[in-house]
Amino acid sequence: MTFAKGNLGFFLAFLLIGGVLGSALGTLVVRLVPALQVINTGLTGPISLNLEIISFGVRLNLSAIAGMIVGVLIFRKV
Repeated sequence: MTFAKGNLGFFLAFLLIGGVLGSALGTLVVRLVPALQVINTGLTGPISLNLEIISFGVRLNLSAIAGMIVGVLIFRKV
């Protein structure tokens, strides 16, 4: 896909899903090989949003960023 006006939602979905899957895969790898703990070390503090009704936080690490990059690459191929 290319970056057109209607594809922004798909791009953000690929980016979000890539980040979540990358983080989950990084956690799995660290459980199997504890020496690779560095890929799950947080690069930022928790970035949070509080809307009084709902609040959530995001913490970036190397595996999440790698997942986002893979998500963008897959988006470009599709």
